[in-house]
Amino acid sequence: MSYEVLADNIEKPLVDDREYKFIKLSNELKVLLIHDPQTDKSAAGLDVFVGSYKDKDFEIPGLAHFCEHLLFMGTKKYPSENEYASYLSNHGGHSNAFTSFEHTNYYFEVNSGHLEGALDRFAQFFIEPLFDESCKDREINAVDSENKKNLQNDLWRFYQLEKSTSNPKHPYNHFSTGNHVTLGDEPLSKSLNVREILLDFHDKNYSSNLMNLVILGKESLDELTAFAIEKFSSIANKHLPERPDYNNEVVYNEDSLVKCTKAKSIMDTNKMELTFMIPDDQDSNWEYLPAGYYSHLIGHESRGSIYYHLNELGLISSLSCGSTKVCSGSALFVIECELTPKGLENYEDIVVNIFEYLKLIKSLSPQEWLFDEIRKTNEINFRFKQKQNAAQTVSRMSNSLYKFASNIPSKWMFNYTSKTKFNPDVITEFGNFLCLENLRLQVSAKTFSGFTKKEKWYGTSYEYDDIDKKLIQRIQSCSLNENFNLPMKNPFIPENFEILNKNMPNSEPLKSPFLIKDDNQFQVWFKQDDQFNVPNLILHLFLHLPKSNDSIESSIKTQLFCDLLDDELNDISYYASTVGLSLSVNQWRDGILVKLNGYNDKIFTLLKEVLAKIISFQPAVNKFELIKFKLLQDFKNFGYEVPYLQINTNFLTMVNERTYLTNDKIPVLEAINYEALTSFIKEDLFSNVFVESLLVGNLNMEQLNKYVDLIGKSFSDIPKLDTNLNNVHKMIKLQSHTSDVNVIVDLDLDDVENVNSSIDYFVKICKPTDYEQRSLAELISTIFHEPCFNQLRTKEQLGYVVFSGTRILRNYMGYRVLVQSEKSPNYLRSRIENFFSMMKDKLADMTSDEFEKYKKTLIDKKLIKLKNLGEESSKFWNSITDGHFDFKANQKLVDHIETLTQDQLIEFYNKFIEPSTSKAPRFILNLNSHKSKFVALKSIIGSSDSEIIELIERYEDNIEELVGSVTKQKNESSDFKANLLQEIKTKMEEWFPDFSDKRIKFNEFKDFPKAGIPASVEPMSNFHYAESHL
Repeated sequence: MSYEVLADNIEKPLVDDREYKFIKLSNELKVLLIHDPQTDKSAAGLDVFVGSYKDKDFEIPGLAHFCEHLLFMGTKKYPSENEYASYLSNHGGHSNAFTSFEHTNYYFEVNSGHLEGALDRFAQFFIEPLFDESCKDREINAVDSENKKNLQNDLWRFYQLEKSTSNPKHPYNHFSTGNHVTLGDEPLSKSLNVREILLDFHDKNYSSNLMNLVILGKESLDELTAFAIEKFSSIANKHLPERPDYNNEVVYNEDSLVKCTKAKSIMDTNKMELTFMIPDDQDSNWEYLPAGYYSHLIGHESRGSIYYHLNELGLISSLSCGSTKVCSGSALFVIECELTPKGLENYEDIVVNIFEYLKLIKSLSPQEWLFDEIRKTNEINFRFKQKQNAAQTVSRMSNSLYKFASNIPSKWMFNYTSKTKFNPDVITEFGNFLCLENLRLQVSAKTFSGFTKKEKWYGTSYEYDDIDKKLIQRIQSCSLNENFNLPMKNPFIPENFEILNKNMPNSEPLKSPFLIKDDNQFQVWFKQDDQFNVPNLILHLFLHLPKSNDSIESSIKTQLFCDLLDDELNDISYYASTVGLSLSVNQWRDGILVKLNGYNDKIFTLLKEVLAKIISFQPAVNKFELIKFKLLQDFKNFGYEVPYLQINTNFLTMVNERTYLTNDKIPVLEAINYEALTSFIKEDLFSNVFVESLLVGNLNMEQLNKYVDLIGKSFSDIPKLDTNLNNVHKMIKLQSHTSDVNVIVDLDLDDVENVNSSIDYFVKICKPTDYEQRSLAELISTIFHEPCFNQLRTKEQLGYVVFSGTRILRNYMGYRVLVQSEKSPNYLRSRIENFFSMMKDKLADMTSDEFEKYKKTLIDKKLIKLKNLGEESSKFWNSITDGHFDFKANQKLVDHIETLTQDQLIEFYNKFIEPSTSKAPRFILNLNSHKSKFVALKSIIGSSDSEIIELIERYEDNIEELVGSVTKQKNESSDFKANLLQEIKTKMEEWFPDFSDKRIKFNEFKDFPKAGIPASVEPMSNFHYAESHL
């Protein structure tokens, strides 16, 4: 036999219909095979037990990450650099990869039926990759762009700072992402060929005995085994050591412990981290769960916890903790707190309080009842764990399989946390490591100043010193704090797991929920779980409250109310969250959305707590100030998020009525006081209500009727809206316009140091219910997806973030391209439109077989099966809240896709996409970096000469010499502008079509004509329970 079976009796959840087999091939490659008879997506993930720590051997930071990038660029068998990506895209798939300290993880997903072809291409990356010289510089630029998008991200900055102040003899200390300097400039200055070094890196580190592979497919286990043997047995086994050797060095040696780092943040956020060195024995101690025991207690948020006490004192707004294995030989336990201004001023008090709570835990000795609660919860969550998507499954499992080759029995790879045993000695021993001698402290704030040190790679300002002696003395002498106690026994642990759909007659799952109540005050939708067989329920309760967002001020007051209510409920809701029962209360659209998700046995217990509070709730003054400060921080920090995330939110703000720019909210929030909020809650917020609700899951009609009665009584004293449901939906309308003018809106980044700009380019096409036009738009999107990424990111190197696809809004849908780049948005627009024009030939030359394959890929995507209750609930809720109630939209689209012709596609392309022929309106949102090289140029030429600027930005790569000479050419002659314009136009090889552009201010968009009211695709009576489901 060419393989060894490591496990074929793997324990799995009760609801899991997959089959598993864990084997080892003759070359020592370990493979987990997963047969999923229901899947329409196949996947594979391969994890190499080699990561960025190996960079140090070659003295090139980022080398492992660079290897991850360049590995995808062609193989001897498939030399085309985009063969793999093209194959996946053409068959409804995608791929990704990541590099960590000791691992590099590669994975893909593809439509079932195309797994073998994908595996054959995937395997070659580990057999005969080309590392093509022609791709080297472009991928160095890609790594550099990836690094630059993180330069203003505090998470990355402080993580690197922690590493840079760690043990210099350990590879944890180094810079792992890489950039143009480390991968390009420095090797070149030393006459080093980075590609040759990369080949050496790959040859010395990529070995089959250090690899784990997971294959998930519809094929039988025997077929999947044959795939693994055929495709992957040729990977060379170099018999490399399976445990990395760091010469007995750990990430923090004695010289780097009992230290305090203070750092200046980019965002207006105050944070503190307590990091403890702990033994690297969490895998070997998996049976006893000592770190889990401590993280459960320290991270608890109920009355008597660290969080509860410090939050009541106004010192912290959040607390989280947990253990992480950094690498072989080193592990950390981290407690992170978000501090208020008062907390920042008194951060040492917080540290002392944490040590007082640790003292309490140790003084009480390990509690078996508490350990049993944790184990029982893990067991319940395992028993009813639902399927996750194929790509996530293979990536996660390939990354963790190494655990099951040494410590944890392979048959328990999915449920080892429920096989734990109470061992008080191990728990006590672990607690001894959470001590002053193993501590590192990091405090960060935007208000810090005067630091003299700068971290090399991200430029973070900081100071680094021993922990203050007075604080050390306070920690050493701390005593028990009467405000602290252990949590009570959890009242939300479910006990009844009966599945209620056993007698349902339907052989096929219902395609839509039905209306159980539908009048002028309530609309309640319900669908019993008829396919996943889990004791879970997902409940959406949406309170339409007209005065909740009739102005920017009322919208913010409603958000404050929700945040304060959520804080008030936290003491009890946290208990629920520890057993997988989640609660959220959010301001959304024209009201408040309450969502509960978890085991149905205790879900109504939690709901009653929420309903009892929501109407009568009046916030406390001290909590108002705390929550207001946190919300204000969030508003201010939004402008420091990565540009592509900002621009997506800003676009949705632009096209929706009664939505507001975050920067416009700041002064309004600052002016709101406690009295104004409480008056709003009492007089306005609940002046009228319409209740819209959806329940999906394990529920019978008797329980459902009790729910309807409960919400009826809860809101009986609130006047109903004096409109019907259609007018309730009318409150949220999408902006639209019908002219052929391209609307361009410019915004500037708040973060003046961010080098990246972004563009969100949207072509409006049709209403979401125009299935013929929508099916053509989605087919265009399918065809364009891989070429767009390949052209704009891989070939033109515009930036790390390039996305294309359809965008479906409530009243209309369209096609969008989003790019984040150091290039200017005007230039990005020109390249996007150049790409549109390039695709004309591809569409014209497409064979009928290719056309039919694209149609098949899109049809497969539309018919993809729901994997869990959460996906089903989200699908139904989106169909309800968009106002169309189009639960069968995907099947309607499939019916139209099947009839599409190539002539229709080309006609659609010319009408909507091709720049020279399309009259379709375009909404273009630009988010401009202050670091653009054109900022200085604008000041030289003059802000009035916008036409010159736009021309130069649009064609910047073609006229670099012209840009460089502009400053010398500027003079006072009256014909300067005309001459320069003519010179620019003369230099253009291809002249951009003359579009009608209208540049407007962001808020001017609100003055455009409004879109129509979303309408149901069929009479609402068709959804009533009696008519449609009995």
